[in-house]
Amino acid sequence: MKADGPAGDWILNVGENCVHLILSEAEIAAADMIVGDVAGFSVALTMLSTGTPVPTQLLAKAKAAVVEVEPGLETSMKRLATLRADYPDLPLIAAIRDAEIPLVRALLRSGIDDVIALPLVADDLTAVLTETKENIAQAAELQVKSGKLVSVIKSVGGVGATTLATQVASMEARLGRESGEQVCLFDMDLQFGNATTFLGMASPLSLSDLLEAGNRVDAELLRSVTMVTPSGLHLVAAPDEIFPIEAVNSEQIYRIIDLATREFDTVWLDLPGNWTNWSLSLVARSQVVLLVVEMTIPSLRQARRQLALLSSQGIAGSHIQIVANRVEKKLFRSIGLDEAQEAIGHPIAFTIANDFPLVNAALDQGVLIDDLKHKSKVSKDFGVIVDGCKALLKGGD
Repeated sequence: MKADGPAGDWILNVGENCVHLILSEAEIAAADMIVGDVAGFSVALTMLSTGTPVPTQLLAKAKAAVVEVEPGLETSMKRLATLRADYPDLPLIAAIRDAEIPLVRALLRSGIDDVIALPLVADDLTAVLTETKENIAQAAELQVKSGKLVSVIKSVGGVGATTLATQVASMEARLGRESGEQVCLFDMDLQFGNATTFLGMASPLSLSDLLEAGNRVDAELLRSVTMVTPSGLHLVAAPDEIFPIEAVNSEQIYRIIDLATREFDTVWLDLPGNWTNWSLSLVARSQVVLLVVEMTIPSLRQARRQLALLSSQGIAGSHIQIVANRVEKKLFRSIGLDEAQEAIGHPIAFTIANDFPLVNAALDQGVLIDDLKHKSKVSKDFGVIVDGCKALLKGGD
């Protein structure tokens, strides 16, 4: 079609998967090509002299554009630059006769995606558009949701790591309802997981169903195994029966968690106390790691050992946050925060007040502490952890 007339005089309906060829009359006559279906695209041909501006509506729905460029003509080069500025995400291919290498390099540096030689040849066009299609697919994959990982680990058993994971993840899920964000918690303590009990939930399906599914794991299966708590938290339960940790297929674990990060905005992992290659790998992948300790000598000693292990595996940095649980605010407590920090060689980022009766009552009833006693000190401390984790996750974007 000839498009030299006023832009407002016509609109071209090209569908949703179209590549535009914008060539002069001479280059159309010289071209050896097929207009129609090329490399999975429908190709539309527009005849336009090299110095004429491209009508704005022409490329509104285009997947890519091949535009003739006459390097010696200022208006032609300006037209190309204008298209790049007006359509920053559109794959833009410059079609040039006798293009020299310095010019090609300059165009690529200016943001042009590719260069094709004129006169246009069908095989060359197919090759360029095939590569363009692959690049578009790769860009689309990068735009797929990539949720953040938060790992909860413990210095020793019984320090309250699962309590923290269930309460804080639930709080985040409740807050996320307003913005549409979804939060998922995996109880990955395969032998002693208790997250469902703490949240008053029960399900016939668990993490073991995902582990046994192999390559059949997909979003639909993940959602079917996940149960949703009253707070909006998506929960994947630990197996009902004791599951041998060494029997876990590491690649399957990674497949499951990678899928979860594409389905949810934040994925919490309540990890087992015993280290495995897969649990260390998941901690290494996490944007935030919460190490829960108690203000006791055995717990602090083990915390120091845990940090040393992580450091030996190259896992270190400000994303590792120490959470001191059951902190007494008494004047003459046996171990103070300063002493605890010195003992583990790492700052303590968060503290949780000691209120055993309240926490125990909430866990026994399978409800959130904040629902049992709104604005309690413990609940406020959990809220601080939620805010701190969200800030860390946002800072890691």
